[in-house]
Amino acid sequence: MAKKDPQPCRRYIDMWAMPGMHPSNVELVQQLTTADSNAFTTNMKVVGTVSTQDNESGSWNKTHMLGLRTDVWNMDKGELEDALDVMQDQRRQELKKSIKKSGRLDAKQQAKLDEMMAEDTVMNMEPGEIEKRRLVLKLFKTTGERTAWCGTIEQITITEVHTSMAVGKNLLTMCVMLPRTECVTTIQQCHRTFRIPAMFSFAFCHDGQVHHAVLKRKWVSIGADFDIEVGGENIGEIDGRLFSFGADSYLDIDAGELSEDRRFMDLMTLFTASVGYHKAMRKSVDRRVKATLSGEAHCHKIEDEEIRLMHNGRAAA
Repeated sequence: MAKKDPQPCRRYIDMWAMPGMHPSNVELVQQLTTADSNAFTTNMKVVGTVSTQDNESGSWNKTHMLGLRTDVWNMDKGELEDALDVMQDQRRQELKKSIKKSGRLDAKQQAKLDEMMAEDTVMNMEPGEIEKRRLVLKLFKTTGERTAWCGTIEQITITEVHTSMAVGKNLLTMCVMLPRTECVTTIQQCHRTFRIPAMFSFAFCHDGQVHHAVLKRKWVSIGADFDIEVGGENIGEIDGRLFSFGADSYLDIDAGELSEDRRFMDLMTLFTASVGYHKAMRKSVDRRVKATLSGEAHCHKIEDEEIRLMHNGRAAA
């Protein structure tokens, strides 16, 4: 049997401006809570859908959903207050140990501790001063009888801060985890002399092959449009919709090896879904960098999940 020629792949990513108010949200959440993985957590909210175009009929089929971790993107006042309580308790213990390594303090030592706490930056912080916002988006396949996790894109604030400090511009960094893949893909915004338009790059490793990709935002475009280049060749584009309710985009990949690689398409879908959040992400990076440069790095809250992504796999157990 003759091998079929590769087919192009076209997806429509429909991101909702007000996910909590979308009429489909309740039904979609019910589907996701029965997913075959624990990737959909109680703090997740559906924020969009993905449709794939059939190459023969031209019809669109809704194939995926996108979930946002609202506990790390939209923190309420109570969560920030709890985070500050923990930070201040830790700081109090540090100040106490600087006076006396262990044991209770006498009256004179307690007075010194009270004086140090009154002047300490952390002890005088307000909940709103903590920068904890971080983007975590997850993709789920919804066709067929089962709902399955297809990948996650996460903002890496640690890298964002030091790269932004180095070049004096706020640069974004995200990593993508895909099922049944050993490698994590890091998508890095690259520094350009005039800053605009944005450019991102990454290396996609799969089945022993490495594909070097560059995502170039177009100089002139109505929406957030990107050219997609792999190995120096243009293989597709992201066509952002300006007059849309949310942050909708078409993702087009030309016929070839990567258009038929489901993991690559899922990776590009996750990046496309993240574009609508980039402006807010850069504002978050700006606050973290300013806090770090002013000597208030404690305002840059880092989650344990982000630290785990940096673990050394070759370290001895």
